[in-house]
Amino acid sequence: MISAGLKLDVYFGESLTSGRRMANDALMDCFARHDLEVAALYRGIEGFGIGRRIRTERFPDISTDLPLIAEAIDTRERIEAVLPDVHALVNKALVTIEHSLLAVGDDLRSAEFPEGAGHGGRLTVYCGRGDRSERGPAYRAVVDLLRRQGAMGATVLMGIDGIHNGQRQRAGLLSRNANVPVATIAVGPVPVLRRALQALPDVLARPVANLERVAVVKHDGDLLEPLPLIHDSDDGDPPVWMALRVYTRQSAHADGGALYSVLTRRLREAGAAGITTLRGEWGFSSDERPFGDRFGTIGSHAPTYTVFVDRPRRVAEIWPIVDEITAQHGVVTAVLVPAYRERAEEIVHGRLTVRSTKDIAELYRTHAAPQAAYGPTIVTRVPVEPLTPEDNWARTLVAEIAEFSVTHDRPRPLVRVTLADDEQFFLASLAARPGDGFVTLYPHPEQASDLVVGTDGAVMVPRLVIVPLASIHKVELLTHVPRGTRSNVGFLLPPGGAPRARGR
Repeated sequence: MISAGLKLDVYFGESLTSGRRMANDALMDCFARHDLEVAALYRGIEGFGIGRRIRTERFPDISTDLPLIAEAIDTRERIEAVLPDVHALVNKALVTIEHSLLAVGDDLRSAEFPEGAGHGGRLTVYCGRGDRSERGPAYRAVVDLLRRQGAMGATVLMGIDGIHNGQRQRAGLLSRNANVPVATIAVGPVPVLRRALQALPDVLARPVANLERVAVVKHDGDLLEPLPLIHDSDDGDPPVWMALRVYTRQSAHADGGALYSVLTRRLREAGAAGITTLRGEWGFSSDERPFGDRFGTIGSHAPTYTVFVDRPRRVAEIWPIVDEITAQHGVVTAVLVPAYRERAEEIVHGRLTVRSTKDIAELYRTHAAPQAAYGPTIVTRVPVEPLTPEDNWARTLVAEIAEFSVTHDRPRPLVRVTLADDEQFFLASLAARPGDGFVTLYPHPEQASDLVVGTDGAVMVPRLVIVPLASIHKVELLTHVPRGTRSNVGFLLPPGGAPRARGR
């Protein structure tokens, strides 16, 4: 079976009730009554939502309300039929709907990823906890296959309740949990994931897979493709929403803490709508061997999966934080979300009217927003007719940068400066003043949050460096940001390009 359908996600707190029942139990009963093909409930380890309070398993006094994600996948008709029940059962939650392509059994060999805003793919493979392969749990065999085929990473999420092979089963300490669903999420280039798809029927007796087109924006610090932004005014709901997903591991650190935890704190401070992190059981990233928690290690090496959904304009505003925190490690994907509804009892934001994939493709083609600057807006200006040695130096250097920009297809090329005292930074812009052997350099700050907004709305770097020309030891032009550096540290060329250097 290959069927175009919808994926429903419900984000809510573990303590939420529905009448006299727990909301998570009522919701999974609802999915079972509707006989949905795929349904799973995952417990998060950290996050915040409508109440704005961070919930985390690290602190026992608040761990009774950990974030949950309930997921269901089926045809459009079946998912839309379940929405009234979801609305009646869960009165404080975020509900999103994304397009999916569901493939089952041997039909996986011929399944093709749908079109969408992005060049990458996201493949989710479902099996049961009790499913086995020749060498152990079936989900580990799936991870090994994905790694051999060259996926960028894979994360195994253990459901705590759900539907597998038509049966609903909750996870319990004293039960076999054989039919509790397990989801293995992989991201990477579409040809790579397609090869894995073709081999999955040889690994699982009845493989079930969900295929999605996504933009793989970053991988271990490398910026691979832009965010698929849509024009989003402040008037009413946007035409679509956007989901950012970050795949990393608990042992990955940024800004002095666990990457996923720092991301949660920084996005909350920035006013994000909400964020949820799940811990995986097994997985890999890049060319690493598959990992999970291991005996004898101090920190957890289990993979983590973080999701943040908001309107495109807010994602663009918050992107510099995500970019900075994932400068060293992690895979970041983005996808347009056609339906989004945030509800706190009688207060409702958003809608659950699902645009077709054709409508979204046309919307992205006609209303794609230019990439936000995410950085300084002080553009380099050089004199048309150089009068001083400093003018001539600035004019010549900017002409070289402009030529590099054209030949290497980099609208904002990377310019790294090393001074005589070994200080090194990426250059945002420059000026030939004040003269008498001195020039002014505008370095990018290490953190995007250090940028300063001027009285006229211009975004400025927090410091200027006035140095003698003789102290500039080296200037490098680069096509890629080195790992460990946030991506938006490009050079701002003059409007209309640079004037040609003399002698050219």
